[in-house]
Amino acid sequence: MKKLACITAIAVSSVGGLLPAAGLAQTFKAPIKIVVPYAAGGGTDVLARLLGQGLSKELGQSVLIENKAGASGQIGTQFVQAAAPNGATLLFTVDHSLITVPLTTPAARYDAAADFTALGQAARSVWTLSIPASAPYQDFAGFAAALKADASLRSFGVPFTDGAPTLIGQALGRRWGVAMTAIPYSGSGPVIQNVMAAQVPAGITGMPEAMAVHRSGKARVIAVSGTRRSALLPDVPTFKELGIEGLEFYTFLGFFAPKNLPRDMAQEFNAALRKVLAEPAVLEKLSGMSLQPAPTTLAEAGEEVASLERFWKQALGVAR
Repeated sequence: MKKLACITAIAVSSVGGLLPAAGLAQTFKAPIKIVVPYAAGGGTDVLARLLGQGLSKELGQSVLIENKAGASGQIGTQFVQAAAPNGATLLFTVDHSLITVPLTTPAARYDAAADFTALGQAARSVWTLSIPASAPYQDFAGFAAALKADASLRSFGVPFTDGAPTLIGQALGRRWGVAMTAIPYSGSGPVIQNVMAAQVPAGITGMPEAMAVHRSGKARVIAVSGTRRSALLPDVPTFKELGIEGLEFYTFLGFFAPKNLPRDMAQEFNAALRKVLAEPAVLEKLSGMSLQPAPTTLAEAGEEVASLERFWKQALGVAR
């Protein structure tokens, strides 16, 4: 009997080395809903659907993209915040709705670090300053000279308020010693359309929207944020090169789960995401969208959120 017991114990031990013990590991065992807090058809939505296909294959589950737009991303973000941390409901969003909005809108009632688990960054994009192609000036210096001489040019379109675009416009105003007025639109698309039509003197949008019209010659990008020039626009200087400090930031797109998602599930998702972001077809499509792939580990994703939260608290003068 002792010999049999010993053989049985060895067999169980051997199997245990191949299969996870029941109850010790959790994985994705049900369809996954990825909430995008913006309208269908926008850049965030398009990227979520692209990545969702690869994630479905890697995780072995169907992935559904659901748009819950409204209130600068608050509606969809709050929906995920309230969801069970079991991997069935995740969030794909940009830093503005997750980090900046709750700092400027107390009614948002969520905190990026306290209420969510960062699962991984997917891509980055810098901010661009665009002017109409029909404008008599063609570069940043010409725009600056015209703006200082003509008060009617001292306004700029933004896709939302109180975030990076507004901060950029305010920094330009301080640099030139004039008051700049932000004109809010319902997204980067309407901003760039009004820039093309010369209905607004300038627009500050993400790279994807600006690149399309810049390439077509319907508008002109004259400056970008970030620490270095974009590989997509090597001839366009950064704001820092132009003498305007403090605009080295960018925007990121990433995945988040409700707080307290089991660690092994977070690791599984992060590994799957990084595999998807390494696929040549995905990299090609990201390039076509004027986005820089930016895969991160779980630790790096968490650090990214903390760093941006510190930046925006200081930039917005928020004490909490």
